Amino acid sequence: MKRKTAVFAAVLCALAAAFVVLGGCAEEEGTALSGSMTLVFDSKDTQKTDALFEVDLSAYTDQDSPMDVLSDLVKEGKACYEGGGGLYGTYLTAVGTIAETADENGQTVKTENFILRQDASAGIYLYIYTNVAADQADYEGMSTVEYEGQTLVESAKGIGGMHLQDGAVVYLTTIVYGA
Repeated sequence: MKRKTAVFAAVLCALAAAFVVLGGCAEEEGTALSGSMTLVFDSKDTQKTDALFEVDLSAYTDQDSPMDVLSDLVKEGKACYEGGGGLYGTYLTAVGTIAETADENGQTVKTENFILRQDASAGIYLYIYTNVAADQADYEGMSTVEYEGQTLVESAKGIGGMHLQDGAVVYLTTIVYGA
């Protein structure tokens, strides 16, 4: 019985060591980034840009995505979003900012102020445009938008699969499709 216990313990130790070694190899840390990127929420119903976030990229690596930036803005109490995960990654259905107001007792209250919201029954969907060449669609008839003197091209990737780089612009707005 002691021998079976010793063999079992040795096998467990070997598996644990393999898990640590292989787990360490599978997880890439990535290359640190520098510079900044711009995240924009822009409703077609208004004349001006509705929300603009200039984000320092020094806390990110090339393994991160604009979704990581958006998640951090949520943690900082600056932005909000709705959506879910799916086969192709995160799917956003609404984005906005956090507003601070005072309630009737003078206490500060934070509220979500959604700027863009999907309405599938009306054929309204969130759409992402970017200036990052690796993320841009490349097909005849692709859509573009003008932002601050740049032509941004629709993204061929979801927000979680896009790249971060110095000078990147990720521009979220809505499109009407199939209505």
